[in-house]
Amino acid sequence: MPVYNGTKFIREALDSLLAQTFTDFELIISDNASTDDTEAICRKYAAEDQRIRYVRQPENMGLWANFKYVLDESVAEYFMWAAADDVWDEDWIATLLPIVTVDKSIAFGTVKTIDANGNPTQHPANGHDFTYKGSTFIRRLQYLAEPVLLGKANTIYGIYYKHLIPKDIFHSLEAVQPCADMVFMYIMLGRSSLKGCQTVSLYKRVHRDSDSHVSLYQPSANILVKIIYSLENAVKQEYRYAKAILSHSATIERVVQIILFPTLLAYNYFHANNYFHVIRHNPRFRA
Repeated sequence: MPVYNGTKFIREALDSLLAQTFTDFELIISDNASTDDTEAICRKYAAEDQRIRYVRQPENMGLWANFKYVLDESVAEYFMWAAADDVWDEDWIATLLPIVTVDKSIAFGTVKTIDANGNPTQHPANGHDFTYKGSTFIRRLQYLAEPVLLGKANTIYGIYYKHLIPKDIFHSLEAVQPCADMVFMYIMLGRSSLKGCQTVSLYKRVHRDSDSHVSLYQPSANILVKIIYSLENAVKQEYRYAKAILSHSATIERVVQIILFPTLLAYNYFHANNYFHVIRHNPRFRA
């Protein structure tokens, strides 16, 4: 668990992980020099559960360096990252770990979005099947073609066979924000398939400080302004993502990506439009 200023939600995240039915794990928390009460909370949990190892960094090393730190510190053969504001079904590890151990693939469940208070929210990613299989070319093309709004970035929080993750994968991720998580997964799909499981869920918290809040919290109360802003944002995000992965693609993949790019933008816009049709008819998002 890489964390920075996680006071609001980290207790719920830790409770969820420690309540897993699979109990044989080490939870490494790397506190990226938080300035809130994260340290006090984590030290209390670590004192009460020997599975937790808490490390406080002397200064903020950056997001992806912190992701790399917890990976490097881990000693187990299998690994997963955990966001400090999410919640997991209690059988998340018990269900997904056997999938990974059989063929060393990546395993992930489904996503269900929740708000800051833990209440379910509507989102096109909810219940989506994250399965990318076949040849390297096919599964990476599947991942590229899937609209960002369907939640594919969340698959970075799946369970991995640790030795599949290349040591140098983090070097270029800081430079491709805000789509580094998707670039990471694109690279990983060059090394393994990803198998989705519909029986367990990651409850992804969408709040003002999260990367997945889209424009639900834009200050304008005008729903039309929100929709236009968010459709524009969705297309820009798809463009940034497609551009970022070009340097990690084989020549034939680049050719296909360039040919398909206009179609991918249109496909993403279609899904964004459907999403905000839901918002337009949901009074919760009008305030």
